[in-house]
Amino acid sequence: MTEGSIEYDQWYPEVPAVLDTNQLADLLHTNEQKIRPWVREGIIPAHRKPGGRKFTFLRYEIFDWLNSNRYEPE
Repeated sequence: MTEGSIEYDQWYPEVPAVLDTNQLADLLHTNEQKIRPWVREGIIPAHRKPGGRKFTFLRYEIFDWLNSNRYEPE
């Protein structure tokens, strides 16, 4: 474990390490129709197997993305 890294399994045991579109939509309190355009536009990190249609999302990438895009009022 490196300094500053998060032990996701300890702090977020209810969030799987690999999420599908529906699980990510639930986590972000939105729906799948919002997630898919974000993926196509490159807004949110996603993975797809060659020739596959379904997206998968890695928990640590999503949490890093959320932290880097956090709104901080002035």
